Amino acid sequence: MSGGTKVCYGADREECVRTVRRLWYNELLPGEMGQVLPSPRHFEQLRELVTEDMVREKVVCGDDVEQHVSTLTAFADTGFDRVYVNQIGDDQKGFFDFYRTKVLPRLGG
Repeated sequence: MSGGTKVCYGADREECVRTVRRLWYNELLPGEMGQVLPSPRHFEQLRELVTEDMVREKVVCGDDVEQHVSTLTAFADTGFDRVYVNQIGDDQKGFFDFYRTKVLPRLGG
């Protein structure tokens, strides 16, 4: 079984929160809003519904290894055998280096 999650890796957690809210706020829109709106203009009208506090509560942001590991462990504990992780933001190299050196070794295969 496969699953997926989105994170925003970076050294500055608050900058990551702002990045998620700016680039991927639709992930936190309530109900079906994130799936049924007909145009980008409609999504933009709902941006204010998503607060930075909502992002902090729902999206892994920053470089806290434990937070990243526990999110992935929760998928494994639920029975997923593959988890796809999407980095929100520009630091793709940093994200891959962080996961390769800090997160994946903690998951134990």
